[in-house]
Amino acid sequence: AAVASAVAGCGLLGAAAWRRGGGASSLAPHPATAPLGEFIRADDEGEKDDAEEKEKGDEEDKNDKEDKGDQAKQEKAKFGHRPKSLNSVPVTNATLEKMPKKSKGSSSAIKIDEDGKINTYYLPGATVVDNGKSVEYRPPYRFYLMKTDTTDYSKEENFYKPIFPGKTFSVDMDFRGSNGPSCGCNINFYLVDMPVGFPGKDKDYYCDAQCFPDMGCCHEFDMNEGNENVQQITDHACTGHYSQDSSWKCNKWGDPEVKITPPEFGKGSGNTIDGTKKFTFSQRFDVHGDDLTITTTISQDGKTLKKTMNSNGEMQNMLEKLQQGMAFVTGYWTAPDMNWMDGESCGSGTEHCSEEPAYISNWRITSNDSPVPSPSPNPSPNPSPSPSPSPSNDVEMTCGWCSSGSCGGC
Repeated sequence: AAVASAVAGCGLLGAAAWRRGGGASSLAPHPATAPLGEFIRADDEGEKDDAEEKEKGDEEDKNDKEDKGDQAKQEKAKFGHRPKSLNSVPVTNATLEKMPKKSKGSSSAIKIDEDGKINTYYLPGATVVDNGKSVEYRPPYRFYLMKTDTTDYSKEENFYKPIFPGKTFSVDMDFRGSNGPSCGCNINFYLVDMPVGFPGKDKDYYCDAQCFPDMGCCHEFDMNEGNENVQQITDHACTGHYSQDSSWKCNKWGDPEVKITPPEFGKGSGNTIDGTKKFTFSQRFDVHGDDLTITTTISQDGKTLKKTMNSNGEMQNMLEKLQQGMAFVTGYWTAPDMNWMDGESCGSGTEHCSEEPAYISNWRITSNDSPVPSPSPNPSPNPSPSPSPSPSNDVEMTCGWCSSGSCGGC
């Protein structure tokens, strides 16, 4: 009776020990006659082992996350986040006198097709060729889109500020061969909320989101910056509330950011878009209530890449400025530490830009409810239709607010 009572009293504990141990060998040699306390101790020790194993697993998960976090920080530290200085030079009356002949064009008048109407504006100091349809870029100059051929940047009414929400901006870009602008080179066009109320160190009333010393601090939308290895689009709003640095008035790192690198865009035919050959860059601004969506399309020889910036608080903040109109800036500058932009292809070492020229042509601004002009594969007075993209070559990506800071490849 005593034995039966012992067995009945610890049957559940014995079963638990059996299941945990995987068979009879894990129990005492004679479970029916073993004292009840041994079963209790065995079960307690098993639970302790389980807890220790779980704690060990949790610690490994934590260490794994920390390692991945450290790796991400190291990658960011290796490539950096944004430029440490503004290496481009504005064209003013003073710099015009010093510009070499090859950097100073005979005409600065640029023709822009706006919904089928050809309008003439100016990029003072720029070399505009092909009857006003193409701009030749050489470092280190930046140019402002103006209503007249003036370098008086103190007056807002002198700037031509397109209202991009509801519009699509398109250009053809040509870096002309494998020896064209590559690592360390930055060919760009972007928007800033200038002029500011003081001339600044360059005497051009400039501002951007990096808030460099003796320059203005303002909203900046990088429509495009890149070279043969990369194309990058970045929103730099100015809400004054940034966890990266409480002193920031504007988001220096940008959010959202879209970066297009190999094998989508890069040097050579192995990429969807070969950066050494001419391609069409198109950017569409769509507004739905307070939300802004920006879709960038890059096309070449029937192949197409699409990248979308979805709306978030930073984009909503930028929308307010875009609807008011922002100054259009475009230029070409170089730096030995351009790794923040092209490090994925060029590495983390010192870079040396080739300083070879780049060409941006066939400028078009089209209302989104109107047909978008087709890109022309070769220079011609009027863009000619391109073949429809093949489904097998289409690469369409949608990127929103990426926590990693880059939407490339998502």
